[in-house]
Amino acid sequence: MEFVNTSFEVSKTERENLKSTVAEIQINNGEIVTHLDDIRRNLNHLTERHLDLQTRSMRENLVFSGIPHKDDETIEETENIIKNFMFTELKMETTVDFHRAHRFGKETEFRDKKDGRLIKTRPIVCRFKNFKDREIVRTSAKELKGTHYGIQEQFPKEINDKRKMLWPYFKQAREDKKKAYLKRDKLFIDGNEFILPDDDEMETNDDKRNYETQNTRPKTTPHREPQRQTQRSHIAPRRGRRH
Repeated sequence: MEFVNTSFEVSKTERENLKSTVAEIQINNGEIVTHLDDIRRNLNHLTERHLDLQTRSMRENLVFSGIPHKDDETIEETENIIKNFMFTELKMETTVDFHRAHRFGKETEFRDKKDGRLIKTRPIVCRFKNFKDREIVRTSAKELKGTHYGIQEQFPKEINDKRKMLWPYFKQAREDKKKAYLKRDKLFIDGNEFILPDDDEMETNDDKRNYETQNTRPKTTPHREPQRQTQRSHIAPRRGRRH
């Protein structure tokens, strides 16, 4: 009987010790989870800050596409090409000064619509002396409508990827005669920010052209009833490349 009592006490003690150990593990695990959450938040903050700094550093830049390229082209020749492009294609009476211009990225080929010639091209990034000068050139891009040339703002890859996902919705909104514009990595339609669906894989089958209602939210959060803070925008994005 004494042996049984002793064994019971030992078992009871071991059980209490085990419960205490489990409790400590749970506490430690909770602290680890909290610590990991803090690290994740800090990492996201640093990533956003780095992305913002990258974007700011590109603020005076424009990317010119569709301009023919030759293999032995020098930087000086590239800069002269941009100057001539402003005069001949953008119809600018006076060219805007810039710091530098150079080719970057992969070389691509396309057929000229007029004579069918095969044209080699690489994008040109041009850094202007200030944002005002950059905007003068960018707003002159309307002269390029119907040509194979293009002018775009330069953004980091992460923002470009987001803009590519938003582009079909932007294009569809414009076709629906809605007021739409892209600002950095955000799309605004009729004054409301468009929110990408969780599944951004767009349907392509003809029998699935009716897309689920997509969410938009106001640019600023007004003090209204909850049901008025979220508006719906019926947009059926169509596939297509951005030119």
